[in-house]
Amino acid sequence: MSTNPVWFITGSSAGLGLALTRYALSQGHTVIATSRNPARTPELVAEVEKQGGKWLTLDALSDENIIKETMQQAESIFGRLDIVVNNAAYCVLGSTEDVPDADVVTQMQVNFLAPLRITRAVLPGMRNRKSGVILNVSSAQGVCPSPATGIYAASKAAMEAASDALGAEVAPFGIRVLIAVPGAFRTNFANAGVLSEPSEAYANDHPVGTRLGWVKSLGSGAAKGDPVKAAKVMFEAATGTGDFGTLVAKENFLRVLIGPDCWRVADAKITEFRRTLDAQKELAGSTNL
Repeated sequence: MSTNPVWFITGSSAGLGLALTRYALSQGHTVIATSRNPARTPELVAEVEKQGGKWLTLDALSDENIIKETMQQAESIFGRLDIVVNNAAYCVLGSTEDVPDADVVTQMQVNFLAPLRITRAVLPGMRNRKSGVILNVSSAQGVCPSPATGIYAASKAAMEAASDALGAEVAPFGIRVLIAVPGAFRTNFANAGVLSEPSEAYANDHPVGTRLGWVKSLGSGAAKGDPVKAAKVMFEAATGTGDFGTLVAKENFLRVLIGPDCWRVADAKITEFRRTLDAQKELAGSTNL
């Protein structure tokens, strides 16, 4: 049985998931990495297993029983799972009117329902041990939705809401819930999304068309975020180490904002919300019997 913290990370074959997998291994921790099709990245599987980790197949579209069986298998490898990272996700792009129902359903299955099932599967073991960390990777869009990303934002907002409630529910058992909220990072995330081309009403200079052009630029390397630095922040937050982790633990923060762009849009959202609250205080208080 491993004496080092044991991580379980979904979406380990690319982007922030791969960066976090590598960073945790570099710190001497044990990692069970997962992806939908490990056969596509044999070099990454070999890299992880050479350092004492394991790589499992996990398809977010699998039914509840298969995901539960996968989690039981993962927990049996090293005897426990200390830090579970729900990172695997993708982005559906397009106007809220244009995105087909089938894409909406699949988006919610991958980005919300699969992390929920994984979390439910690991909670019994964490409760028994009275310890554990669940780190759910959200997005700045989950806090501050933009045109053309409404469906993706809804899936992340659902994760945010469930995580907020879950944190209070499991704290008495010694389990901590964290929400990582990254901005734009230099990964292949934008290119891996599903795009519903905007209908004529939403194309060109419409906010949807403009936003889609910006998202496409991210796939060409316009994003400024460094995935390795993001991985370090997530590692410190989950382990309570380093300057960032010490701050998060001391203040008992639920959310971990990653990237100056994420901070800016969140700050603008809070400013607007404050304006709304201040303007409507008397009206809100006028409705009691």
